[in-house]
Amino acid sequence: MKKQMKLVILALVLSLTAFTASAQTTFKKSDKIVEGTASYTKTSDVDASYSLKPTVGYFLTDRFAVGVFGEVAKNTTGTKTLNYGAFGRCYFLTIGNHFKTYSQLDVANNTTDAAGTKTNTLGVNLGLGANYFVTNNLALTLHVANLASYTNGDSNSTFTVGFDGVTNPLSPVKFGVLYRF
Repeated sequence: MKKQMKLVILALVLSLTAFTASAQTTFKKSDKIVEGTASYTKTSDVDASYSLKPTVGYFLTDRFAVGVFGEVAKNTTGTKTLNYGAFGRCYFLTIGNHFKTYSQLDVANNTTDAAGTKTNTLGVNLGLGANYFVTNNLALTLHVANLASYTNGDSNSTFTVGFDGVTNPLSPVKFGVLYRF
């Protein structure tokens, strides 16, 4: 039984190595990316919550990209959110041929509708993220949002640095998929 398990693990490792061996990805000026995250949660006796966030970007150099994004979301209390904005992204560290890290600064207009009361705010966020390329053009994305953020709306402004007020530091992490063309 142990020998069979070792063979299965070895086969998985070899297949993953063969699958990712061709993914030696570097961005080039004028590359375009489409990225997105989506989530849906439904618990019995609780309203469903969902989020959908598509992103489109364009590389100005081999390290700097600019783009736009939108987000539609609803939480379990029924609060609906619509965000749209622009971002600038800088890739600053490449580990091996597959793993790239970036920092991202975005500016967004946020509209929240809670029980018929609409609130508009302007937000600026600084975050970190990473892409793991499984092929030349397809990557898994991890984005840690709001390492620093500023929000202004309805004569109320907020500035936050780090994970202040977050009980679970992994809760702002978003996972997604990126396609480069």
